[in-house]
Amino acid sequence: MHCCLGSPGNGDERLNMLSPALLSAFDRRYVLTIRSAADRHTNVREQLGEGNFELVYGVDRSDVTMEAFVADGTYDEAIARSIDRRNKPMTLGHICCSLGHRMIYETFLATDAERCLIFEDDVVVNEIPENTIREMLGMMPADAELIYWGWEGGGYRPRFGAIKQGLYHIYHSLGLLKYDHTMIANLYARPYNEHFDRAGKHFMTHAYSVTRSAAESLIRLQTPVKLNADNALMFAVLSGEIRAYVARPKLFGQRSADSGDPMTTLTA
Repeated sequence: MHCCLGSPGNGDERLNMLSPALLSAFDRRYVLTIRSAADRHTNVREQLGEGNFELVYGVDRSDVTMEAFVADGTYDEAIARSIDRRNKPMTLGHICCSLGHRMIYETFLATDAERCLIFEDDVVVNEIPENTIREMLGMMPADAELIYWGWEGGGYRPRFGAIKQGLYHIYHSLGLLKYDHTMIANLYARPYNEHFDRAGKHFMTHAYSVTRSAAESLIRLQTPVKLNADNALMFAVLSGEIRAYVARPKLFGQRSADSGDPMTTLTA
């Protein structure tokens, strides 16, 4: 049962649970969590509605070690450093998060569904009218392999953005920037239609959808793990490996991104 704010059936009600239109559009809906996070399980039930999602239990960082991940090849620090713009290794928490997202891709591909919604357990449903959501789904790009339904960063190319990109191309040619020429060209979002932009350099993985082809690409990219979960999406998007879009308006927020919220990130 879906709880709505407003008069049911008029199409203008706002939902505080997962939209019926989204439920119809995505046969599979997964939430990444860990078994010990009871408060987060409560948050998901309150936000998305009981029975509207499948919990996928990822890796709890308190149960593993960095040394074990390196020894068994789960994580490759050399590759991670070579990709990172600042030559930094991943933290144990971020490795666990990336593994959890990879587990969801694998779980999804074991079904016959063509696309799925993926959430993290601190997701928040933004109050968007159901009519707007239905309109958005009707305008969803046919070639979309990944859609950010909640996100941060991005933005259209600013006035002097072309100059910045030109400098980045020079820096890459001199070996001073790890973004290649394709990634530099794709840095900025571009308008697509009223409700979607072509994705650029966007962040966050608390609410997004993937097709089977995107899931397969992300598994390849993250075997072994070498990028934070949101950086993996961004890397695949900027490199042109995955065709991605961002939704407008954002349908979901994230509690741990709110400095005033007591629910903090599990990756720190």
